[in-house]
Amino acid sequence: MNLTKLKRWFYRKLYKESFDAFNWEIDLNKPVKEHCFVVFDTETTGIDLKRAKVLSIGAFRLQGLTLKFSDTLNLKLNISMDNLESIKVHGITPEDLKKGVSPKEACERFLEFSRGCLLVGYFVYIDIAVTRNLIRNACNGAFYPYHLDVIDLLSEKDRIPTLEELTKRLNLPTSNLHDALEDAYMTSLIFMKLIKRFQNHRVKELPLKV
Repeated sequence: MNLTKLKRWFYRKLYKESFDAFNWEIDLNKPVKEHCFVVFDTETTGIDLKRAKVLSIGAFRLQGLTLKFSDTLNLKLNISMDNLESIKVHGITPEDLKKGVSPKEACERFLEFSRGCLLVGYFVYIDIAVTRNLIRNACNGAFYPYHLDVIDLLSEKDRIPTLEELTKRLNLPTSNLHDALEDAYMTSLIFMKLIKRFQNHRVKELPLKV
């Protein structure tokens, strides 16, 4: 049993029904080019991953390594923002959040959108951690899904590039916008380019994490 499967086994034993209700299995033997992926990004209230709350979620669902603009999720959450300084980073104002959905609805819609797919992101451990906070606090669930970081697909990792640097290195279009949906889009483009050399591999051969 590899480490990823061992961790899944441990979390299932620890959280029991809560694990089964909020996580899902993926077909590890399926070819990468045939699998479903959800590439997502979040904006948060801060950098303390144990306390940070999700302000917004942006996601694209890819089937057959194809991106469709009709298959997206774009949510802002109706929560209070204590640290107004963070507006300089994400540009989300308290007024924006007042128009958002409840944390419980965000939790439910994200899970419905993602279920059955492998989650993908850039420095995705951050997004997984804050989404875990959301699911624990709003839906009383334990969230330990299979996920993949695009950074782990790089052949050279002597210095980890920023998202913008990586798009330029791969000759992809860049954007001045940095909201969750736009960053999820840029990450999707990066993922589709980097995953090409793995497309005929099985999902279990990817550097998966839990």
